Amino acid sequence: MTRFNVVLYHGDVESFMERLRELGVADVTLSDWEPSPEQRERMARAERYKNAYMRLGAVKRGRAEKDAEEEKRDVAPFDTVEEAVEALEGATERIAQLETLRMKATAELDGLAMWGEFDPAEIRRLREAEGIALRFFEVPTKQYRTEWEWEYPIQVVAQNLGGMTYFVVAQPIDGAGNTLSEPVDLGTAAVELRAPEMTFTQKELQIETYLREEAQKQEVIARAALSRDRIWADYVELKNGIAFDEALHAGTEYAEGTVKVVEAWVPTPLKTKLEEFLDGQPVVWAEEEARVEQNPPIKLKNHFFARLFEPIGSLYMLPRYNEIDITPFFAPFFMLFFGMCFGDAGYGVLFILAIVLFWRKIPVRFRDFAWLALFLNIATVFFGLLTGNVFGIELAKVPELVRFKEYFVSNENMFNVAVGLGAAQILFGMILRIFNRWKQNGSFLYGLSTLGWVILFVTGGLALGGILDAPGVVFYVLLGIAGLLIFFFNSPKKNPLVNVGVGLYNSYEMATGVVGDLVSYVRLFAIGLAGAIIAQVFNALSVGLSGNIPVVSWIVMAIILLIGHGLNIFISALGAFVHPVRLTFVEFYKNAGFDGGGRKFVPFKRIDK
Repeated sequence: MTRFNVVLYHGDVESFMERLRELGVADVTLSDWEPSPEQRERMARAERYKNAYMRLGAVKRGRAEKDAEEEKRDVAPFDTVEEAVEALEGATERIAQLETLRMKATAELDGLAMWGEFDPAEIRRLREAEGIALRFFEVPTKQYRTEWEWEYPIQVVAQNLGGMTYFVVAQPIDGAGNTLSEPVDLGTAAVELRAPEMTFTQKELQIETYLREEAQKQEVIARAALSRDRIWADYVELKNGIAFDEALHAGTEYAEGTVKVVEAWVPTPLKTKLEEFLDGQPVVWAEEEARVEQNPPIKLKNHFFARLFEPIGSLYMLPRYNEIDITPFFAPFFMLFFGMCFGDAGYGVLFILAIVLFWRKIPVRFRDFAWLALFLNIATVFFGLLTGNVFGIELAKVPELVRFKEYFVSNENMFNVAVGLGAAQILFGMILRIFNRWKQNGSFLYGLSTLGWVILFVTGGLALGGILDAPGVVFYVLLGIAGLLIFFFNSPKKNPLVNVGVGLYNSYEMATGVVGDLVSYVRLFAIGLAGAIIAQVFNALSVGLSGNIPVVSWIVMAIILLIGHGLNIFISALGAFVHPVRLTFVEFYKNAGFDGGGRKFVPFKRIDK
């Protein structure tokens, strides 16, 4: 990156920023500023338009025209974008209210079924004109006493309905409208219910009214969808205006606001383009190579495969200007970890087929995510075939494939594979730390301590594997070199005693940290095994619960398999993404010495779409 400092006369700021935006190559460092009420209103409106556009994305295009054609009426989009957005917001809010009212009315409808067609108006008339109050009760059928009918005027309405008996008690009231003092003693089992405010039929009509109004509001939303492209266009214009306002407030003012100095960053290969532009402007400018302490913006430069994993790395943070971009180095590991966690070849093939079949329908801006999913599921198919798991079926137990059992990796060996992958990633991360510290501090000496740990772990691994003779001369020489680097080169240019102290502390930290890190990788094996077991359970349930009725048993089996494997795919895919992310950000980034904290390079230019 190259840094440009541009000195502007305050009257030229707006015109200069307009031309700089048209150039579209520089990242302008923004300053904190207090938006005006008008600018705040534009920001709020932009957010509303964005939300409206996203909501309308779920509305099937052409629905409004189709409904209008079926009902033989004309339909047209709203006159303005604001009118369409307001209509959408009002309809959405009202639909939410109607859904709540409908759910409540449906629950009340169930409570009216046992009372039949009691007329609430007649209940009120009896109370007001005749002085008779009707009280409604329920009691478990087994606890209903016929003796109550001798003491009180009772009418049983429904008996043994769901194990309950429902009845009505008629009771006189005094002139003041209060129940007479004689209590109705029905014991603790009888529960008094609220008198019905509507008949069963009236409540059904009320629900139908809610449904009709909800359908009308859906038509409003469908009509608003006709303006979706216009809403996005207005949103883009608002965002461009907001970005321009931010750019106008960038920089630092001097000489009582008459002069402003603006900081801009440009990738070094493009600096000639900005230099030529600035030479033609009434400004004074200076350039310099970016320095770490200036916190330059970061523009990642990755090839196709690694670029697909950049959104995953950005979930954590971007590297600092003097750090190595770790994306290309964690990408292959992430792919393997995902495949090991998902671990079912059948599931992987389903996703691959879905991506291939619907490729043309995937918007261009989402194609990279589709490629990422494709690679991740290729790894899934690989590990699924490696372990012999296809839709919860263990291939090693299929009679026709039993003779190939020895070629499938067992669960015990998959445990070792998980730990081995973890050890490989940790060691690889430590090798990256050597070069990362070298780049950050400008000297290879700062990576020698980490090199000592790499030599120590590699030597220990070779000795455990029987490749290196443990008591041999080479073994002790390598240990000596490792110890020298660990205890005397961890803090270059400092006192040797300080180095030894830091080396002892690092030894304790490394001994406990590496073991904990390795244990974390066991989750790869555990998650894959759990998904395989759940799939096997649903397979067994589908066979055990389907029965022996022709055709029906196949339908029941298919339903159980679809629901069971659907749930398992969702849970397994979620776990297969989350846990590798955790291993990458916690274990790998830590061992690679990744600090992060960089900000993304965002050129100041117009947004067209």
